[in-house]
Amino acid sequence: DIENSFQDNEKAGVVYLDLTAAYDTVWHRGLHLKLLRTIPDRHMVKFIMETLSNRSFILQTSSGQCSRLRRLKNGVPQGSVLSPMLFNVYIHDLPDTASRKYGYADDLAIMLSRPTWKAMEEGLNEDMGTLVAYLRRWRLQLSVGKSVAAAYHLSTREARRELEVRVDNKCLEVQQAPKYLGVRLDRTLSFKQHLEEVKAKVTSRVALIRRLAGTTWGASAKTLRISTQALVFSAAEYCAPSSRE
Repeated sequence: DIENSFQDNEKAGVVYLDLTAAYDTVWHRGLHLKLLRTIPDRHMVKFIMETLSNRSFILQTSSGQCSRLRRLKNGVPQGSVLSPMLFNVYIHDLPDTASRKYGYADDLAIMLSRPTWKAMEEGLNEDMGTLVAYLRRWRLQLSVGKSVAAAYHLSTREARRELEVRVDNKCLEVQQAPKYLGVRLDRTLSFKQHLEEVKAKVTSRVALIRRLAGTTWGASAKTLRISTQALVFSAAEYCAPSSRE
């Protein structure tokens, strides 16, 4: 979509939203309502909600003192295979906006392309107001300090111009090349900075493998192959198609 805006000679503005403790603040009553709207099997919904409601915790200090047993009234368990799916259900009804919305679990972003900076900023600010109101209604909290904005365009003359996106009258931080889902996205989508970071990571890991690969000592060929696939190939191949020329 950003590349399409380049073709249309437009500027794209993106806001990367950071939700404070997203999984831990899922409102159970709100989730129950949305599950009932999504899943026709009421027994399954009841089973899921009972699983979430029967969670408790005890706080123990270093001296061995323990607090009372307390029930968790909000949140979905970290590490559970169901949690990302439940969170997707919880935010599946995000309000309609002029901006396009993208998300992977709790990593959310919105993008709007317009011919002028003014139109883009006005649209993004309006859409952010709509989204913040939605998040508050469903008891999710946007971290203004960690959310960032970025502009994507091909105008070298305006390379240093920064977006002005406000939430609660506070300007969001502007980054020239923010990282989203592990990929560094620079202004022109050249991926130069991202590839430099990948190169540095791969180089350091190759050096580590070399230390284990002595000719008369060291790890076996099988161990080296597995280590290389896990440490080097995983870093080199992650999102590789997105940075192709």
